[in-house]
Amino acid sequence: MVDHPDSISDRVHSGERISYQYNRDIRDLLRLQDEIARAVTDEVQVKLKPQERARLASFRPVDPGAQDDYLRALHFLNKWDAESEQDLLTAIDYFRKAIEKDSNYGPAYVGMAQAYIDLGNPGGGYQAPKETLPLAKAAATKAVEVDPMLGEAHFVLAQTLELYNWNWSEAERQYKLALELSPNYAPAHVEYARFLQSVLGRNDEALKQMAYAAELNPRDPKIRWVSAFVTYAARQYDSAILQFNEVNAAYPGMGDFGLGWCYREKKMYPEAIAALERVAAVDSLHRPIIIASLASVYGLAGRKREAMKLIDELKERSREHYIPASVFVAAYVGVNEDEALTWLERAYEEHHQGMVDINAYPGLDALRSEPRFQALLRRMNFPQ
Repeated sequence: MVDHPDSISDRVHSGERISYQYNRDIRDLLRLQDEIARAVTDEVQVKLKPQERARLASFRPVDPGAQDDYLRALHFLNKWDAESEQDLLTAIDYFRKAIEKDSNYGPAYVGMAQAYIDLGNPGGGYQAPKETLPLAKAAATKAVEVDPMLGEAHFVLAQTLELYNWNWSEAERQYKLALELSPNYAPAHVEYARFLQSVLGRNDEALKQMAYAAELNPRDPKIRWVSAFVTYAARQYDSAILQFNEVNAAYPGMGDFGLGWCYREKKMYPEAIAALERVAAVDSLHRPIIIASLASVYGLAGRKREAMKLIDELKERSREHYIPASVFVAAYVGVNEDEALTWLERAYEEHHQGMVDINAYPGLDALRSEPRFQALLRRMNFPQ
């Protein structure tokens, strides 16, 4: 124990200067943060919601070693702009070490659940969702069990209910509960916005959620990037193009993938190809979804031979490593619609995460009137 005075806050009240000082174990950073929050709350006389006060009151000390492993895990988990399969596996390993040191450490279960969700993400195509999502669901359920007042725990549980169980009503209930418990947690607003738009078709509400997330964290490039995709999925292509160009102005190249999709839907194929070729040229991870998107635009532009060459490349790679069926859907939609539907049915059987987007994703509009497509929508029980 290191005893020393730390000035938490000062104020002037009735002409007297009041100073609050605490002696605390410097290792216990989370307790210090909560006590700062309490002090600031008292100073400005903010009335916390009952659940927020309960969260502060229920604080428990965290094993320093567990916290160290947790922070190391976050470093790898949050490399969202260049994360690889190995990044996510490393994060999971550190989260596991944190849990071994402190089996009731809720945030570590949250992080592990999120890492497993990301590991099966269609943008990466690293591992089969049938393998990763049950593990994510187990970690999320445990997070809620050990810390039911932790909004982030309900947030990851909501994601698994959406992506794995396709339980739309319970997923929304958990998203709302997460936001009630942690109203300033921007990622929950982002994912709830995506859910509102892609699953429920409530575009106006989705855009409001994204706007609020941007207010909470205006410097986060991911929020601006996802907001542009939500706008794209709402079929507001010109507005989305403006947003992706704004992202590019601040973070060169970051908006090109979205621009490629927007130009594709506007049938501006030369512009779409140029944008996606720029992405492919700098993508050190050679993500399958980028290759598939480029194949789709080649096909739509009449460059079928080049499109099939990319599809053959994806098939060759799939012999060595898992590539989700949804990637082949994205590729074939510009080349052979019957093949695209066959792969979409395979994606349904794989229970792939990308299936939650088929109700709204503009890239599948060419298939939307097909009876096989409509049958999948009914089987997934999307809200009408």
